[in-house]
Amino acid sequence: MTLIVMKRGGQPGNIAINPDRVTYVRSSLGPFTDIYFGEHHVSVEGSFEQVVAKLTGQMDNVSGQSPPKTWLRTN
Repeated sequence: MTLIVMKRGGQPGNIAINPDRVTYVRSSLGPFTDIYFGEHHVSVEGSFEQVVAKLTGQMDNVSGQSPPKTWLRTN
């Protein structure tokens, strides 16, 4: 399982998202983006393009962002 850590939109704390469970992503007002998991959703900080890049693993590590964490063991 891969989890991606993001900052909650307008709220304290971070959340971990499994990108395989995302059903769709929608831009929102201000500097936030909504991520949907079926009927459930969460708002995260960042533009639509930034969030999609992070969810798809296209965020370059030069920006200081850490790569997605994987919890699967590899031998």
